[in-house]
Amino acid sequence: MKINLIEVPRPQVKEFTLMAEPNKDLLKETKTVRVDIGHETKTRLNTSMQIGNSCVGVNFEAEGFKTHENTEWNYFSGNRVTKYFFVKSKKQNLEAYKEYVKAVVENAIKNYLYVELDELTIELEVDNF
Repeated sequence: MKINLIEVPRPQVKEFTLMAEPNKDLLKETKTVRVDIGHETKTRLNTSMQIGNSCVGVNFEAEGFKTHENTEWNYFSGNRVTKYFFVKSKKQNLEAYKEYVKAVVENAIKNYLYVELDELTIELEVDNF
């Protein structure tokens, strides 16, 4: 899969539906996802992927990147969930984060959504990095 990553400004307002399933048809049609950065701490970044009105966390472990493992209870499902937050440092700067985003989004689309695409555009909101 060819992945194009473009930097976009963070919008003033966002809308998404709580607990919505990602719209696979919209993904196949537009071949575009939007990725948002959130801060768990000063150096740990939470990564979210938005497709249409659904927003899901894509905090996966990726080979070659330092991540912080955090296991907690999910309030909705009642199950334990392990998240791997990207660790921001001098070695892992914005360019490394872009490569991390490409890896985890590709993993999410192929292995969790089971969608095959020839090309994908990632709109990365970097204002919050």
